[in-house]
Amino acid sequence: MRLSIVALILISMVCPMFAQQTANRPIGLPQDWSTRHLIFTNGASADVAAAAQRDPRYWINWMLHTANSFSNQNAIGTHTPKHLQTDWAMSLGGGFMPVGETPAKFSFNINGTPNCTNDFVVFTINATPGANQANILAFNNLYTGTLSSSCPFGPQTPPTSDFTQPTFMWSYQAGASPIALSPVLSLDGTKVAFIENSTPPTFDVLTPVTGQGTSATAPATPGTGGSSLTQLAYTNTAVTGCTPNATTSDSDSSAYIDYINDVAYVGADNGVLYRINGVFRSTPTLAYCVTVNATAGTHYLTSPIYDSIHNEVFVSDGYSVYGYTPGATGFTLVKSISVAAAAGPNPSIVLSPIVDPTNGFVYVFSRDDTTNAKAIATQINEALTTQVQAGIGLKITGTGYNFILDGDFDNAYYTTGPKAGGGTLYACGTDNNNAAKPSLYALSFAAPNGTMNATPAVSDNRHINPAANPNSVCGPLLDFYDGTTDRLFVSVGTVGATTGGNQVTEWNVNTRIASSATTPNATATNYWGGASAFSIDNVSTEPQAASIYFGTLSPPPALNTTPCGAGNYCAVKLTQSGLQ
Repeated sequence: MRLSIVALILISMVCPMFAQQTANRPIGLPQDWSTRHLIFTNGASADVAAAAQRDPRYWINWMLHTANSFSNQNAIGTHTPKHLQTDWAMSLGGGFMPVGETPAKFSFNINGTPNCTNDFVVFTINATPGANQANILAFNNLYTGTLSSSCPFGPQTPPTSDFTQPTFMWSYQAGASPIALSPVLSLDGTKVAFIENSTPPTFDVLTPVTGQGTSATAPATPGTGGSSLTQLAYTNTAVTGCTPNATTSDSDSSAYIDYINDVAYVGADNGVLYRINGVFRSTPTLAYCVTVNATAGTHYLTSPIYDSIHNEVFVSDGYSVYGYTPGATGFTLVKSISVAAAAGPNPSIVLSPIVDPTNGFVYVFSRDDTTNAKAIATQINEALTTQVQAGIGLKITGTGYNFILDGDFDNAYYTTGPKAGGGTLYACGTDNNNAAKPSLYALSFAAPNGTMNATPAVSDNRHINPAANPNSVCGPLLDFYDGTTDRLFVSVGTVGATTGGNQVTEWNVNTRIASSATTPNATATNYWGGASAFSIDNVSTEPQAASIYFGTLSPPPALNTTPCGAGNYCAVKLTQSGLQ
């Protein structure tokens, strides 16, 4: 990602946390699951704009959106429909990057060319760690592929002319449990935070060292050569107001890091929201907690989102959305609003709210509504007093993955803004004739208040899944604007299927897709089970340096193979445009 010198000066002046990086190294760009859950657009009031600029995520958002609008000298051009190019696929061994979870990507220098040594992507693995299985690893030497390469060496020792694979930067058996949620990076990329899928869950901070561990099946153990692992059993720690709980788990709540205050917010399946201090710059310590919903077994908390502009944490218990003000000694409930019928046994909302403090909205996606009849995308005002629900197909009744995951906004939402009637929210719902099949929807906004229209602008586009396989599900959608082309990426998967589904499609959304008959620009197939959430790469014309990353969700069925070999789950890199 290349920015002007003016942008770097602004970041250094306005954002002290970014400026701290410049003393010892270039300004890096961390991206993780939270990057697309706290968003900022043009059109902010003076007060909101001033407050937003103190948050590092504002500048990360600016670099991913507004900066690309100013300059497209490194952009990838438009293209005609074709098959997406798989640059590489690496085995994760006997485990996978879980459904809905996002690899974390770090770009070492936002003002330089893509860096083969210091740019990396982190995958967590839902597998019990041991001598022959990692539960977290990172790849560098990323910009490799079959046609050309920006990286001058292959992964072998000594280097060879093989430019088709990345290098295992590090690989660890960290702790004793699988990792079923998303990793989060420190601003400088030197530490990784994540939740171990244990009972009770632990909040872990890993300091990795390059070269430790050589593959997913040959991991190192942190604690030697400068590497370390700090663990906090946050649900089972006694502080004032928090009752220790050794029997709960954490199914849906990845940690959200407030970089300004070095604080983490995280939930658990006992319905309790926790604040942890001293995440990356000190020793993680439980500060306090609050019970959001104590209903056992069904009200699992999603990942929280902290809006630093309004000092409010938003979280869902799977059916309602809550807002809390974090103070010096505890949380104060601001407001809550019911979104879906608490019908159980699994939560209707499984991923974090998307918070837009610029326009004052919160968005969630649910497999059913308060009438228990339809899948919905919901826009809620940030005061949590009113909402608009747009139907995106029938309530899910399939037997596979039983949920609706995140949609994403096009570039016009960031530049024109919903209050000017601009922008589109794309969401993957269900087929209007079959709740077990996915379809694509496009949602619009009305001026002057930016209210989402309850009737979709485009409904039931089934071309994300041409075979119309039953019991399929979409991963979270991803939109990325490179300065010239606005692209939407959609994955669909069917666990264990031998045909149909299991593909990634790319759509040109410079203008809103026209109708349910619109077809994608490019397609990549045979990603068994579909894809985890996507992580995005650079805006660059360097060969192989503009890509998306994800994991596959299922091993191949009998007599089939995955891109990384028979029987394996994969970490995958695809070019953004299918041209490279």
